[in-house]
Amino acid sequence: MKAQKFISSQRKLKALKRHITLALVSLGSLIFMAQAYSEQVEVTGKARIVNDDFDKAREDAISQALNYASLKAGVNFNSEQKIEQGRLTQDSFSMQRMGVADNIVLVSESVSHNILTVVLALELSDQESNTQCQKQGLKAAIMLPQATIADRAQLRYGQLAKFEQAVSQKLGNVINAQSNYSFMRIHADEKLDQANTLTNFKGYRIPSWLGEITDSQYLLQPEILDISLQEGSSSYMGFVSEPDIRQFSFKLTLYHGISGEVVWSKSFSDAAVWEFAPQEIVSPASHQFWNSAYGQSMLQLFQESSLALDDELSCRPLLGQIIARQGERIIINLGRKNGVRTGDKFQIILQQNIPDRFNSMRTIATESQTNVTIDQVSEDTATAALVGIDAADNIQLQDIALKL
Repeated sequence: MKAQKFISSQRKLKALKRHITLALVSLGSLIFMAQAYSEQVEVTGKARIVNDDFDKAREDAISQALNYASLKAGVNFNSEQKIEQGRLTQDSFSMQRMGVADNIVLVSESVSHNILTVVLALELSDQESNTQCQKQGLKAAIMLPQATIADRAQLRYGQLAKFEQAVSQKLGNVINAQSNYSFMRIHADEKLDQANTLTNFKGYRIPSWLGEITDSQYLLQPEILDISLQEGSSSYMGFVSEPDIRQFSFKLTLYHGISGEVVWSKSFSDAAVWEFAPQEIVSPASHQFWNSAYGQSMLQLFQESSLALDDELSCRPLLGQIIARQGERIIINLGRKNGVRTGDKFQIILQQNIPDRFNSMRTIATESQTNVTIDQVSEDTATAALVGIDAADNIQLQDIALKL
């Protein structure tokens, strides 16, 4: 019976797919694109099949995939569909913001463990970025320490040993695989001591200190807020039972590596079926865990958080620092991994730390007319010469380097 429903659902999808494709092509042809470029992206959406309703699951999966496309390419999709007695009677599809989709193709659709997965391919044309969001072509190095957890007692379900380390490691791997604006320096075994947040993060400026010793421009702290388990209930006589549902909620906080200030924070949450037995010991580092419905739900959230982080970093200028100087040569803490190339030009901005009323150091910057050209690049650093620069004597360690 399920197979027949799925086949019937597939037939209806073909007409729906043709309709959406034609609508998008028509819409794309009506919008004028000045100095635009096209990008082919693939996005994945997943949804659980409830009561054998493949149409509803497909609609939810496509909606999720388009939401990921919206985050990834700066496109906001609006979709409204109405199906009556198996027939599509109303379908509207629109986009906002600076992107236009010229085509959308259903690459694949599959069902596994009652989860329907769709993969969509979209050809997105983005209009030229506005002046304040000009792309530098650089990636920020971000230190990623071990995640913290709000309630360690919640780890007893599944006896999740080293869960915090696994979260940081997997999150870092996801960001490194798909981010356009950052890469993670993963320190999953290093836990920050935040017992006294005000002293540590304001007085001693731990993010700044860690940024210096790891050559990172930011510090990203994950915090696990909720992994509680909601046990499923059984109907009369136990003929029908609902599965256990487990929450996963976490927050990311981004600190600037120079000022130590919080520049971004966002929470993410979802819930999924917990497929393991009540007393089963589950390893968060195992393929079994990450291939489960709960692990896949976590990975989807990590992908969503990576795109949200990219959205935040896309309009932020990447600030390097001078970490060494000898004579007329300087070394900055941006290298090949960050996207720096030989011949790139940087402006030097003078940095000064002044004490505030609590004797904590505050950073201020003074613009200068000093520009340098990179002549040597390693994986993590770049070198330039200060030859013929009148203001070279004022340049010192910790001064800021900004790509022109």
